[in-house]
Amino acid sequence: MKRIFIDSYAGNIIGALEKDGRLLEYQSERLGGKIIVGSIFKGRVESVLPGMQAAFVNIGLDKNGYLFTGESLVERHNLSEQIKLPTKLELNVGDEIIVQVVKDTSGTKGVRLTSHVSLAGRNLVYLPKEDLMVLSRKIENEEEANRLNALAEEIKPSVGGLIIRTAGANTDKQTFIEERDFLMGVAKDLYKRAETVAAPQLLYEDGNLAQRMLRDVYTLDVDKIIVADRGLYEDVLDVAKMRKGGVADKIEYFDKNVDLFTEYGLIEEIDNMLRNKVKLSSGAYINIDKTEALTAIDVNTGKYIGEDSLEKTVFETNLIAADEIARQLRLRNISGIIVIDFIDMEEEEHRHAVVERLKNALKDDRSRCNVVGMTGLGLVEVTRKKKRKETSATLVKTCPYCKGEGLIFSNDYIIMKIRCALLDVFAKDYSCAIVDLNTEICDYIFKSGAMSKDVNKIWADKRIYLVPHKTFHQEFFIVKGNNQKIIDLPDKARLLY
Repeated sequence: MKRIFIDSYAGNIIGALEKDGRLLEYQSERLGGKIIVGSIFKGRVESVLPGMQAAFVNIGLDKNGYLFTGESLVERHNLSEQIKLPTKLELNVGDEIIVQVVKDTSGTKGVRLTSHVSLAGRNLVYLPKEDLMVLSRKIENEEEANRLNALAEEIKPSVGGLIIRTAGANTDKQTFIEERDFLMGVAKDLYKRAETVAAPQLLYEDGNLAQRMLRDVYTLDVDKIIVADRGLYEDVLDVAKMRKGGVADKIEYFDKNVDLFTEYGLIEEIDNMLRNKVKLSSGAYINIDKTEALTAIDVNTGKYIGEDSLEKTVFETNLIAADEIARQLRLRNISGIIVIDFIDMEEEEHRHAVVERLKNALKDDRSRCNVVGMTGLGLVEVTRKKKRKETSATLVKTCPYCKGEGLIFSNDYIIMKIRCALLDVFAKDYSCAIVDLNTEICDYIFKSGAMSKDVNKIWADKRIYLVPHKTFHQEFFIVKGNNQKIIDLPDKARLLY
């Protein structure tokens, strides 16, 4: 069974695609917030980079957007070569232009822009400035492709061009015409508005997450669309009623006083999505590690020992891992360069089969993926086009303690830092020192005798009190000097010697 789930919490919309109890996609965005990717702006050119055929454009966001001549929101790998993007940027500082956001912000970088504007519907993409008709390459059925190619000339707009999307397969002529006219009306309105407003100005905003799930994620094999928010339910239902194919009949309102994802057993799937280690059904597992330049994925046999030869065990593990890696890339929305370290295989036939398995598993991904063949070391390079931020961006934040490194100081290193602080205190002629520190570190100092040598030699005439605190972070401590003969200390204070 394949289902779409839509809910809201704390001012956010969440949407998910699930098949047979396993999440395939999970998205979240701010309810009522500005929808960036796909939105169209009237912007003002702030600077031009002739050597890079690029420019920075002010569209009213915190950072200027980056406009490159070769950018497009259209997934051109699924299309013919009819779309010709400009190769030369003819702009000057101060020019006001219409641009569309291709990619969301990333780190310190602003959004990526294109001047190649497109408006996406369920079955069609309208290109206001292109005189062409294109059919998605993902429509592989030859008979259906021939029907759509014949239909293309009949629905070709008077101005601009159209792309028939993969979802347009088996769609009738009247549905195409209605959607074409709607998209052309949207384009006419935004270009008319562009003539009367000053840059920077938002001209068109793509639908909210719930509407986009219905437009981009819904397919005929989806059995149910379950919505737990009344307002979003009515919104999605209104959109569905304008479409044919019985979409509205599949939408149901979830009115139970329990969490939607918990009720359907998906909350654990969401939690697992945030972990580096992903267990496979066989007992094997994969590790997913993110770096600034790329994402590294390592495949391990784990508890899976197989039943026959080592080569067969490794081969079977890699096949299972290929399917799961494809799911995780889509689920986590991992983009950029991905390097997969499959377990080494001796037979060339097995290596080829694993790469083909990965390619086939990635075919359902709505983002463009490119798989490079396996090296002799068992490494496979994958590139995945980025549009929006990774799924985890709305679910986790950088640890304030390790600053995203995923590591904290060892007990011994923390003790070394405490020792340095004590040396500084006693260098100032204090006779006593009080150390407030984490309870675990305090216990470790006594059990390991980590400071016994210093206590017996260089601090033989000093007093050191350790005051443990359960609420202290392991790396945090305070060392204070004291020369008083009578010191007021809490009952939990412990004399180091």
